[in-house]
Amino acid sequence: MTKRQQPFYRSEEIELKYTYISNKYTKEQAEEFPKLLAFLVSALEEQHQDFLGEVFMQMNLGNAANGQYFTPYRVSKMMSKMTGVHVKKYANSEIMTLCEPCCGSGGMIIAFAECLLEQDINYQHFLYVEATDIDEMCYKMTYIQLSLLGIPAKVIWGDSLSMRYNEVLYTPFFFLGNFKQKLEDRESINNMQETVSKETSVNTNTGNQLKLFKFL
Repeated sequence: MTKRQQPFYRSEEIELKYTYISNKYTKEQAEEFPKLLAFLVSALEEQHQDFLGEVFMQMNLGNAANGQYFTPYRVSKMMSKMTGVHVKKYANSEIMTLCEPCCGSGGMIIAFAECLLEQDINYQHFLYVEATDIDEMCYKMTYIQLSLLGIPAKVIWGDSLSMRYNEVLYTPFFFLGNFKQKLEDRESINNMQETVSKETSVNTNTGNQLKLFKFL
């Protein structure tokens, strides 16, 4: 995972972390990781799916105490179709935001992105995701899968309820799609609209008071 981060972060800390982790494995073991990554890339190129989540559950790696029972991808897809039925208005116009406070391996997000594609909406340009999970492994699985699928996202390792966070990473397409600037522009527009709305409300109330005074 650290090597996927480095082209964008160029951090000495990340480089040291990568070296520390890789030194735990023999040369033969280390050579298996690129093969596993290639296998994952092939699976996601074949179709949108929660590949890592399904492997995670099949290997019984879930923590029952944390409620780690990942939603089957077909169910995630059905739910995405139900909630995303009116998203066509976003096409070629504005940013769509999606918040996933307990993201698991990112299956719900992947399903939603696939539903956008089925409506001819390029999620790489219009979808911004914030995904959080309390489990470090889930946090890493989400980051890897969203990165490979080109989904612009802020992925957070932390507790959504207490709002205590350990680490935050942005996927490559957050940078490639210039989403930092897009979000700042959107916030400026929202602030402007809110100001206009307040001024309109004040003017309307003043007008009503004047009319009432004239009537009296």
